[in-house]
Amino acid sequence: MTEMNGAHVNNAAAAEITDDLREIGREFNSRAEDVRKEAVKLLHTAAEKIREEAHERPIGEEAAHAADEVAKGLEKAAHYLNNRSVEEMGKDAKQVVQKYPVRTVTVAVLIGIIIGLILRGGKR
Repeated sequence: MTEMNGAHVNNAAAAEITDDLREIGREFNSRAEDVRKEAVKLLHTAAEKIREEAHERPIGEEAAHAADEVAKGLEKAAHYLNNRSVEEMGKDAKQVVQKYPVRTVTVAVLIGIIIGLILRGGKR
């Protein structure tokens, strides 16, 4: 009879852990969606500001064209984020890493170095 009680306790504990993990997953997805939506807004705002600055200042035709291209890139990123769920973006990222593993690692290392230099530079 003790073995049956132990099995019942283990099953109950496993069910509780499973429920807790599901709740954590739902909360994570909810927060990730909030971040995704905010990123879309910020990208659109940044694109708009870049265009405003480029048109308000006498920077020349070539620089204005470059600013417009940057703004288009930001809008393209916003469009991608707006039309994909967090799960879809995760799948896309996995495909890119599988297709271009060396390039992905190289970019990740470079980003890490840049962030490290920025953080280290603030301590000097």
